[in-house]
Amino acid sequence: MRAGLRYNWSAALVLLTVLAVLTMALLWPSVQSISHIWFNSETYAHGVLILPLALFLAWTRRRDLARVVPEPSPWGLAWLAAAGLAWVLARSVDVKLIQHFALVAMLPGLVITVLGAHVARMLVFPLAYLFFAVPFGEFMVPILQEYTAWFAVWLLQLSGLPMYREGLYISIPAGDFVVAEECSGVRYLIASIALGLIYAYISYRSVWRRAALVALAIALPIIANGIRAWGIIMIAHWTDMEHAVGVDHLIYGWIFFGFVMLLLFWLGSLWWEKGEKSDAGTEITVAQPRALEPFSTGVLLLAVVAVLAAPRGGELWMEQRARNAAVDAPPTLPAAPGAWQGPQEAGGAWRPRYYDADTELAGLYRSDGEAVELHLFRYVNRGGGTEIVSWRNRMFDGDTWRRSSERAHTVERPDGSMLRVHETVMRAGTTRRVVWHWYQVGDHTTTRGIEVKLREAGAVFAGDGRGAFLVAVSTEDAEPLDPARERLTRFIGALPLPLGYAHE
Repeated sequence: MRAGLRYNWSAALVLLTVLAVLTMALLWPSVQSISHIWFNSETYAHGVLILPLALFLAWTRRRDLARVVPEPSPWGLAWLAAAGLAWVLARSVDVKLIQHFALVAMLPGLVITVLGAHVARMLVFPLAYLFFAVPFGEFMVPILQEYTAWFAVWLLQLSGLPMYREGLYISIPAGDFVVAEECSGVRYLIASIALGLIYAYISYRSVWRRAALVALAIALPIIANGIRAWGIIMIAHWTDMEHAVGVDHLIYGWIFFGFVMLLLFWLGSLWWEKGEKSDAGTEITVAQPRALEPFSTGVLLLAVVAVLAAPRGGELWMEQRARNAAVDAPPTLPAAPGAWQGPQEAGGAWRPRYYDADTELAGLYRSDGEAVELHLFRYVNRGGGTEIVSWRNRMFDGDTWRRSSERAHTVERPDGSMLRVHETVMRAGTTRRVVWHWYQVGDHTTTRGIEVKLREAGAVFAGDGRGAFLVAVSTEDAEPLDPARERLTRFIGALPLPLGYAHE
């Protein structure tokens, strides 16, 4: 009879570590991109700490884990295969968010495969907590900015301070303020939720207490950030703009956040669950190792390595297909449509902050003394290339040009067709610009980022290599905004759609 392999916790953890390192090596492009965000974005800098915190949470279960025996399970292969497929599809159109989720999802899959489903169930919270490492939540920034502006204005009104609000801009007699992205409080909110989850997991056993603490961790920083914005404006008012701006602004922000976290933990301590029996200092009972059949174990390990390597093979295949289908003919700006004249060279006072485009074109069109700028950014899918819908890409830079307001808008063209655009109103000092933008993939237009990615993936499979375009039309005008919107409507109505394809 063939002798069995002795599979204990030491062997299992070594094997898990080796496979985790192999996974990071095979999916290294995503490891690089997620690390780049951690080290270059203050909002997601906490991602560096998530793995150590998850390991700490797993370590708190060490006594319970020692009483069970790790056992390799083939069910983890299905999890790994699903994560690998998601990574390949996301990589083909460079959707970094899905890549990052798929990368992190590999770790629970490895735990199921190497340690078994029973161990994975015992570690369900630490494994779920790993997903906080994914840079996610950028969609909340505009929502939180609007709320912060509204709440600060409400408190200013209660304070009796004269003020005027235009979108995210707030003016008081002492000066002007804007609720910038850095003031949205999203970084405080994410950090509060991450800390609140750990506090709730360690401090409570009942589900409702944990849920209450997490709800408080969500609500408290949102309310506190509105109070913080109001406080900064009031301090500036009382000191004639000498304080609460620049560096003081950031210092007050982090000091205030520290106070909010202390308040959260103090409130959480009011319903601390007492009477928990401590097993500190007691001897840990370790379960006896299990004997594994060498042949079946070897087959499982080879299957794991094959599943882990499959995404890179799929990436190479998708990349080659995208390159073969790519249309290399350069895009062009359309000739002046209708009564418009141009295109002329754009002035360069503004451009969309979109990065790493394969082609960027800009032109100025005039009609009866009115001017409209057209910007085209083309992104060609060549597999693992650049990303048209990204957390970095936006209409304004946040320094010279700051967003005042955003909304969806529908334009009716002369042929009766409807074009959905996204409107961004921004300011640079006293200059105001109205921008309408949309995306174009093949012959389709949309303002939804998820639809762009789905159509890009479909284009790769269909062999359509025309790529995706960002189309942005803009004009400058004073109040009111209706004349600017009417000007953009006339210009878009005269444009031949789709845009940019030189072979048409």
